[in-house]
Amino acid sequence: MPRFEQLQLALARHLRDPAGVAAPAGLEERRVQIYRELVYNNVSGLLASNFPVIRRLLDGDEWQFLVRRFFVQHGSHTPLFHELGSEFVRFLGEHPEHWSARRPFMHELAHYEWVELALDLAEGDIQASAAGTHAGDPIDEVPVASPVAWVLGYRYPVHLIRPDFQPDEAPEQPTWLLIYRNRADRVQFQSLEPLAARLLALVQEAEAKSGRELVRDLAAQIGHPQPEELIEPARSLLLGWMQRDVIAGTRMAYGRDVHVAPTTEPT
Repeated sequence: MPRFEQLQLALARHLRDPAGVAAPAGLEERRVQIYRELVYNNVSGLLASNFPVIRRLLDGDEWQFLVRRFFVQHGSHTPLFHELGSEFVRFLGEHPEHWSARRPFMHELAHYEWVELALDLAEGDIQASAAGTHAGDPIDEVPVASPVAWVLGYRYPVHLIRPDFQPDEAPEQPTWLLIYRNRADRVQFQSLEPLAARLLALVQEAEAKSGRELVRDLAAQIGHPQPEELIEPARSLLLGWMQRDVIAGTRMAYGRDVHVAPTTEPT
């Protein structure tokens, strides 16, 4: 390796771990200190902006320790700044020893905070998914899910965590959240009941099933003896998601299970 590349590598190792790796010989300390501060402060600032809740939870020393461990222990898979958040989430998942004892919710909270940026940058296009759809009845027709609507489940109520609410144990029931990007390109969040989360997941998994068929599938999964009792609650949910751009629209269920209301012949 050329001398210049050796010097670059040695300096990079020092900047990542100043306490454990000495600076290359012959460099002016004042200049090396400038680089140490620039590199650390830039990454720390980017992480703080990506994870504002976590930053508020941690005091100065605890935050600095976590960022420094990220520097020293984590080998990032990307050089892109906007993907730094996903690398930090991965680091927390691989090194629970730094947070699990005091804040067992930390990894899930980091994922929840990262999702907003991830969805903002996701390539899915609701307008493309809406092509060929219309605002029909999502029960008798096929509801078409937006590609930028994600159903996420967490053990902890991550959307409620703040400095004065930091649970030590996960509640009995998981937290289900809907995170979606609407046609105005705004990322929105909605808390979901477990059945609502499962219904939306079924919409996303199915390609050509009517809402009525999806309700029957849901009823079979939960052992509900009267699927028809779920039709109107499901219709209300699906219509609400259509208004919020979670469902891009509906299309006719050609050749499938379409419910036709009875008609009365004139006398």
